[in-house]
Amino acid sequence: MIALEWCAVPAGPFTMGSEPAGEHAPDPDEAPAHRVHCPRFRIGRTPVTNAEYRLFVDATSRPAPSHWPGGAVPEERELHPVTYVSWADAAAFCRWAGGFLPTEAQWERAARGDDGRPWPWGDAPPTPAHAVFATTDTASVGLGPDGASPFGALDLAGNVWEWTASALRAYPYVSGDGREEGTSPEPRVVRGGSFIHGAGEIRCSSRHGLLPGAVDHYVGFRLAAGADADLQLDVDLVDVPDGEVVLGNDPAPAGGPTAFDESPRHEVVVGAVSLSATAVTNAQYGAFVRATGHSVPPHWPGQAVPDGLERHPVTYVDWYDATAFCRWAGARLPTEAEWEKAARAVDGRVFPWGADEPSPASDHATFGAGPKHGRTSPVGGHSRGTSPYGLQDMAGNVWEWVSSVHAPYPYDAGDGREDPGSPLARALRGGSYASPTWRNLRCAARSRSAPGRRSPHIGFRVARDGNSDDAP
Repeated sequence: MIALEWCAVPAGPFTMGSEPAGEHAPDPDEAPAHRVHCPRFRIGRTPVTNAEYRLFVDATSRPAPSHWPGGAVPEERELHPVTYVSWADAAAFCRWAGGFLPTEAQWERAARGDDGRPWPWGDAPPTPAHAVFATTDTASVGLGPDGASPFGALDLAGNVWEWTASALRAYPYVSGDGREEGTSPEPRVVRGGSFIHGAGEIRCSSRHGLLPGAVDHYVGFRLAAGADADLQLDVDLVDVPDGEVVLGNDPAPAGGPTAFDESPRHEVVVGAVSLSATAVTNAQYGAFVRATGHSVPPHWPGQAVPDGLERHPVTYVDWYDATAFCRWAGARLPTEAEWEKAARAVDGRVFPWGADEPSPASDHATFGAGPKHGRTSPVGGHSRGTSPYGLQDMAGNVWEWVSSVHAPYPYDAGDGREDPGSPLARALRGGSYASPTWRNLRCAARSRSAPGRRSPHIGFRVARDGNSDDAP
């Protein structure tokens, strides 16, 4: 998931370009200097890094940059700006993240502010404390705090040239003259200079054009967004350590607390995993819809999240919708074994909170209202229902899709039940507000549905391999 630091750029006019004069004479394509008005927007504080781009590669299966050995980020370069990315690669990342490449005007506005300064920090010539320039390699982003722009952005001079959305055309800049059309084959503007360039080439107004298909170790990009766009998926990940877990229950007499598909009781080794602390909310799913154009749940009026339901779990999503959200977010659905371990830990407890049976009026869970009169509740509202690892709402509120096919126990990840292409019914876990009794809320309780089912009491949560402290 992307967790960028943002710089807000206020609306206003600024002077774009430069007139030929001074020690570092502007190139002819920077003239004439002219006034341009930019609406307010946000821009990444630094260029997109290798670590951030890796999330995109993992989520979308887009090819990794060609200089990554074996498709992995080179060691100790996680925080260097990503390079060897074409204009289309950069634009695709920005769409995936819910933003866009900045236009040439937005980029220059973010770099020089209101006063026409030659470099982002002002009039003083650059030094290594300001920028990565006149050297032999990229550096980790954000190492030059003295080089901050008027709005707080770093690395707008040097380190890597940055793709913009704009075609390289003569000034004055006119946004509506076709230069912002994404299908144009014209060279696209790169800004800011790179680590190999001198002081004159890292000025705020310096321009260069590259064909959109160019892929080079001098060129990266940064993400921009509308002022009110919800780009950051504010998902709180909870770590579940690796180790054994007891799944299921032994057979019980008819009418007892064990269902037919829960036995036999058995042990499974589960690797380290991080799960979202709660089910995915309507607000979080809305960010996915806006970023990708994915269809909205059918109960959203006017294609928008219903007022007052922003923090309720998203529902009316089938298994394919949930899987698509997870791919976009650089995550996946948890397996059935991962889900049950996160709910019950290693002591075989009956419910996430222990052995006590809940009541509909308790703080443990939302359940017992039935499908006609019940409804979801905001996520994270049942403090007494928290699992041993700190996950919430693993009992009640909504059934949760997992990645696994609903197959007989014992659980075996290698028997085909984790095949993403299987058309068979998928497992659901946790019970919901519509569950009439506490039996469906038990950690071992299983249900199933065809993967195309959309229901008002089914949602999901996300998982990522490893623990969150290990993630980029």
